[in-house]
Amino acid sequence: MNTLTFEKISRFDRKSEPVTVSIPFASGSLQDPADLVIRDGDAVLPIQPHVLARWPDGSVKWLLVHLQPDLPGNLDKTLTFDIADGSPAAVPPASVSVSERLDGIEVDTGPLAFIVSSNGFLPVRDVRLNGNALWNATLFSGFTLTYDGESVSTATGPVALAIEEAGPLRAVISVKGKHRKPDGSGYLDFRGRITAYAGKSYIEVEHQFIHAEEADELSLEGLELAFQPDVASVGQVPHLALGQGYYRTTILESDDGPLEMSLTAETMLYQSNEHFIDSYYGDFWVDWRDAEGGVTLSIHQAHQNFPKALRVAPEGIACGLYPQDAPPAPLLQGMAKTHRIQLNFHGPETPLEECSVRSLQFQLPDVPALSRAWFRENNPWLESFFPAQLPNRLVSFLNRLHDGRPKALGMFHFGDAPDAGYTNQGRGQGASVFVNNEYDRPHACALYYALTGQRRVLDSALVSARHWLDVDLCHYNPDPLVDGGLKIHTRYHVTGKVTPSHEWTEGLLDTYFLTGRSEALEGARSVAENILRHLQRPQMRTPGATSVREGGWAMRALVGMYIGTGEERWRDEARKLAMLYLDWYEEYGALLAPYTSHSMPRVPFMISLTVNSFARYLLVEDDTELVTRIQRLIIETVDDMLEHCIGPDGIVYYKELPSLRRTAPTYHLLEALTHAYRITGDDRYVKMAVRQFAAMGSDVGVQRRAKYVDSSGAVIDGEGGGRIFADKYISVLLFAGAVTPLGMLDWYEYPF
Repeated sequence: MNTLTFEKISRFDRKSEPVTVSIPFASGSLQDPADLVIRDGDAVLPIQPHVLARWPDGSVKWLLVHLQPDLPGNLDKTLTFDIADGSPAAVPPASVSVSERLDGIEVDTGPLAFIVSSNGFLPVRDVRLNGNALWNATLFSGFTLTYDGESVSTATGPVALAIEEAGPLRAVISVKGKHRKPDGSGYLDFRGRITAYAGKSYIEVEHQFIHAEEADELSLEGLELAFQPDVASVGQVPHLALGQGYYRTTILESDDGPLEMSLTAETMLYQSNEHFIDSYYGDFWVDWRDAEGGVTLSIHQAHQNFPKALRVAPEGIACGLYPQDAPPAPLLQGMAKTHRIQLNFHGPETPLEECSVRSLQFQLPDVPALSRAWFRENNPWLESFFPAQLPNRLVSFLNRLHDGRPKALGMFHFGDAPDAGYTNQGRGQGASVFVNNEYDRPHACALYYALTGQRRVLDSALVSARHWLDVDLCHYNPDPLVDGGLKIHTRYHVTGKVTPSHEWTEGLLDTYFLTGRSEALEGARSVAENILRHLQRPQMRTPGATSVREGGWAMRALVGMYIGTGEERWRDEARKLAMLYLDWYEEYGALLAPYTSHSMPRVPFMISLTVNSFARYLLVEDDTELVTRIQRLIIETVDDMLEHCIGPDGIVYYKELPSLRRTAPTYHLLEALTHAYRITGDDRYVKMAVRQFAAMGSDVGVQRRAKYVDSSGAVIDGEGGGRIFADKYISVLLFAGAVTPLGMLDWYEYPF
């Protein structure tokens, strides 16, 4: 159970490979992170632990761990871990050190040393490889962004530096500042991040631009990072190389003329790629070297985030994160975008194939998986998301749901998906409607990854959350009901409104706990604060004045914040919502809400969503009287739906109006019925749930069609529902976890 499993990926041995894993612990089981021991066979490995969350008793809840195990080529590998009080820590053979200076922060990994300047984000200067200075002190010219015919750069001006991690195995330096105009004035925020590893000569660099200005829209025309060694002083002819590929990497070499390549919409249309793109698409890098040394620059997920361009010439490297010759892209107020690159500094004789392999590790790194049993016994989410028994056929069904949404490629689109249903309804005014990861895909994927250990599911959770943190999360708006919130499904992601029924915190919290990235925790807090501002509106404080699900999803978000952070204010706000819904039910005798101007129909899927949020609230409420009232509300609301919302075929309908009473079994009702069963023990609820499940079709996959470029510039592969996994996973899992041990899904299992 206490294992870390690395699946077979690379055919090459990886010695002291930097990897990171986040491990949850049950309350009371780990008091001191120094007591965690990870072993490779009998050998104790050096680790760098960092506590991300604690239980109310002070014990560790989530522990982020960095380590550098030896991983074999063409084989999987399993490490073990346990808790050993007072066990001496293993000393790493190499360490990374961080020291603050008047002019910045110096980082030394052993083979590589550099300075992160406090004046501008270059990103690094004064680079030394194995003690020798490489070329000139200032190798990079900062990130230059072009908008509306003007250019701003990160190369100059004061920046705020912070040491997030200081070794011994990994160091992380964060940078915040403004892009600067030629006159020195700031315009457009940026955030930067540099990660370095003990004993390694490569670093990872991130740059995020943020439109937090007053202009409603800017035209993004370019974003470039240039590497410019002082070749005149060296007096040598450099060797140049470019690598690209999604099957085998093709490497082009030159000793004189430049090498360059662009990834465009046309590239994406006509490349036949079979990878699950959230995990991997291909590789894209350039290499510049002379007799002193060299550097390989690799763009992370360049294809997925096209357009991209790389050019390497004797005078240096031009990295086009948004090439100047690409069609301008709308940059709307509140939007942002993060890019990651790897800078691999190396000796002059380092084989290009070795540089290519390191770039591929950057694209598809090794990530260890914990067992389902460990998550079951150390469940940080409290809910029973890890049943011991499930039909294998159901896992196949869930895989199809997870993998089945359309693929969207493009710098502002990757990590999200369009929804044909919304688009065909005309909600995008002729443009594709992106779901903005509706129903919290990052959370559903994080839970499914914990259940199954499937790597692509983790990758999907993280790229979906990355899209949220960049595009859908409003980084600035003068309207406090929009500022800091998540935008609803809409054309071009951010042209819609903000409403609590389409805001989620749990997936952002999961991202923080799985990666340690503080921006995800900041994002969750931002969304939660936006929800609280909405809850102060009169219609959100009046029973029956708005949609049932508005407060239901708000409840889920606030409970998630309490479970994740332990801060009482979130539970207090959730309790206020609970009291509102109790009044709502008493006033109307049901959870009725306005629809047409003359009706207050029951809407089974919305009512079920809210019932399910109340069940989640029961996980954190310790007032016995209130728990009893909430349980009664759940049971009576479910009974009310069974009395009024079931059609002549015994299956729930869509909405309680003659014009909308079409058969529409909903997964959310499965969960609501399951909660009623849990409370009462009455199996009539789960029997009805099994009936609803049997009525649901299994055709949930994406419809194949030719790839196309939509009006937003995205390349779309497939057509269908963009939210088919996130809106079903939790409900079907809790339902199946309850009824499988009762034998009620025996009919659904594979025959042999």
